[in-house]
Amino acid sequence: MKIPPHLANLSKRDIIRYTLSLESRIEELEKRLLAYDNAHTPPSKQQRKDHYPKPEGSSRKRGAPKGHEGTTRPTPEPTETKTLNLELCPDCKFPLGKVTRLERRVIEELPEPQPLRVIEFLIPHYECKKCNKEVIPVHSELPKTGRLGNNLQSQIVLAKYEDRLPHRKVASMLNRQYNLDLSPATIVDVQKRVADHLQPEYEKIKTEVKNSTRLHADETGAKLDGDKHWLWVFLSKLYVLFCFSKKREAKVIEDILGMDYLGILTVDGLKAYPKIVNFIQRCWAHLLREAKFLAQKHEGQAQKLYKFLCELFRMIKAKIITYEKAIQQMKLEIGFTKGCQELRKFAGLLENGLEQWFTCLLYPDVEPTNNKAERQLREFVIQRKIYSTFRSEEGLRITETILSVLATWKLQGKNPLQMLRLNLSS
Repeated sequence: MKIPPHLANLSKRDIIRYTLSLESRIEELEKRLLAYDNAHTPPSKQQRKDHYPKPEGSSRKRGAPKGHEGTTRPTPEPTETKTLNLELCPDCKFPLGKVTRLERRVIEELPEPQPLRVIEFLIPHYECKKCNKEVIPVHSELPKTGRLGNNLQSQIVLAKYEDRLPHRKVASMLNRQYNLDLSPATIVDVQKRVADHLQPEYEKIKTEVKNSTRLHADETGAKLDGDKHWLWVFLSKLYVLFCFSKKREAKVIEDILGMDYLGILTVDGLKAYPKIVNFIQRCWAHLLREAKFLAQKHEGQAQKLYKFLCELFRMIKAKIITYEKAIQQMKLEIGFTKGCQELRKFAGLLENGLEQWFTCLLYPDVEPTNNKAERQLREFVIQRKIYSTFRSEEGLRITETILSVLATWKLQGKNPLQMLRLNLSS
């Protein structure tokens, strides 16, 4: 084998040192690569495409199979009727006689852009001689501040947080539809007003979450002027709480739940949660993703371990294994896994949270995965791709307040538009 020129004049000891330095550099680069290519990397950002081969094309014909009964939306009742008439043939101009057949077609059409309702309120002021106070009548359509109505403010908030439109797009859409001369700055101001009005509702959600005995929690990154922040979600059966923080630390959990929280928290592997909460259910979805990643990277014991965990998870979901039996089987598998150099770190992960993997077997109403919390974060993650960063602390407060209230209403099966209008007019 030909010796590279830069190694030709080196002594044996220098070559060994050079080789060791290369190995150290390779380890460092592999660690850095794991930040972009690991078990929790989204499919869109995965580098190891060889682990996820393209599915083979199916020979099955596209579309519904033959004889499949199609489904269409029911035809609505017409709100108006238009009758078409024709007296002369359009080709030869010969007079047409009686109608031979009458065809009926029902279409659905958007109305023309409606003119804006501009309402003038004449508000009398009274003086109560008994309590010596000024008394003013109120009206459900009269906003507390500003000249934009409650329905308009509600539509602006939903366009931003439900339809994911940037501020300039919200302004453009309203200007096009209603000839409103709104600027992006006005859109921001409306969101602030709505968030201020929803603040009592947000505080109520905080209290309800703290008093809930079953919670899911998760967190994801956010940026304030380019600086790293975190968005946390705490989810009960009927309430969703979002809050921002500068750090991903236990103090955030303590501020939300307190030091004496006695409920059960379903979470991923963040070490901050067990510092505050005693009863934890670790997420099996995260665990299986990591096990699958190792099984694809290594062979032998890694693949056996992944199959074992999949089977154990199946039994946990079906409730056909006891808590004691699951602990016993997991301990046995951890013993096998520790003997494999590549899996020792993963074996430590299994062992450190041993009892926390099986809390759901002791409490049937506790789920073994944290998918509910991840789904709640998904809306913000998509918006983060559009807006990329926040500009002020006030923007964080507005977002956490409105996101929490809208998500809570949806979880309770309420109509966000109706609830916004109701709250703004109360």
